This record gives sequence, C-alpha cells and structure tokens, in this order.
Amino acid sequence: MASVSNLDQDVAEIRRSKYDATSANNAKAWIEQILEESIGEGDLIDILKDGIVLCKLVNKVVPNASIKFKQSRMPFVQMENISNFLNAASSIGLPQYDLFQTVDLYEAKDPAQVLQTLYSFSRHVNKQNPSIQPLGPKLATPQASPSRHAKQGVGIPAWNTHQYGYMGGANQSSEKIVFAKKRDIVNKP
Repeated sequence: MASVSNLDQDVAEIRRSKYDATSANNAKAWIEQILEESIGEGDLIDILKDGIVLCKLVNKVVPNASIKFKQSRMPFVQMENISNFLNAASSIGLPQYDLFQTVDLYEAKDPAQVLQTLYSFSRHVNKQNPSIQPLGPKLATPQASPSRHAKQGVGIPAWNTHQYGYMGGANQSSEKIVFAKKRDIVNKP
C-alpha cells in the first residue's frame, strides 16, 4: 500500500533535506570564533532559537549596532530577538531573498534558509570589515566590463542581432499567429 502525504509534509521534508550538517558546523564554528566563546553543544538551530546568540553576533561585528535582547523563555520575546537580528542584517545590505523568516528559525520550518542567511550575513560583514573571514566565498563585486564596440569607440549597443537571433521582421500576422479570433469548426463554402 502506498504511503500518503500532504503537500505541507512534502514541502517540510524537502526543506529538511536541504539542511547540511557540515555547513551548520562551519557556521557554528564561525560564530564561536567571532564571539570568542562557546555557544553550546547540539544542533545550531536549537542553539540559535532564542535569538540571543544572533544579537550578540550583530553587536560584535556591525559597527554602531547596539541591539538590545532579552533572556527569556517566553516565545514572543525570543521571536523579538530573532526579528532584531533580521532587521540589523537587512540594514547592512542583506537582500530580502537571503533573509529567513522568524518562524523558519523559531519553529525550525526552514533550517537551510537560516544557514543561507548566516552565510550571506558573513559575506556582508566581510565586505564592511575585511579582517572578518566570511563563511564560504567572498561577496562578489560587480565590475562593468566595456563591450568590444565601446573599446573601438563605436556608438552602437553592446548586443547585436547575431547574438540574440533575428527573425527578419516577423510579427503575428506574418507568422499566422492569431489571438482572440473565432475559429469555425465546420468548413463553410
């Protein structure tokens, strides 16, 4: 008999499968190196759940950041600590797509996204303070490369029809594409 699951269970399983223990251990070691103290034993998500370690991390690496946090067992206080970290991370330039949601950490809904945020946070911190080593590769800096034509001084665009294809002035009528026109099912004489 086949096992039955719902979409929520399937999505939760996919999210859990993306969580990499090696990446989590690297992030944990990086945090301990920055804070210069042990943050505890066990899974990184469980350690970070109350948000205190994250707030301490921000206060240590972000200049002029004085994030207030509270030690409490009350869920809304812990989620407020996590939210304070997310606001600080956003303020130093983390894009919205790299930030996890508070429930992703607090309820362990998407631990892989939490790791992605930590890695991105480390890269943005490294950009501000190069003495702090990032997790993974450094943040790329965009560099404008002049096109071949700009080097020659020709004022034509960097793209051409040979690169992107040319259909010889094709349009809907020349290609017999008809939208919103009634079709007859029977042949009329």
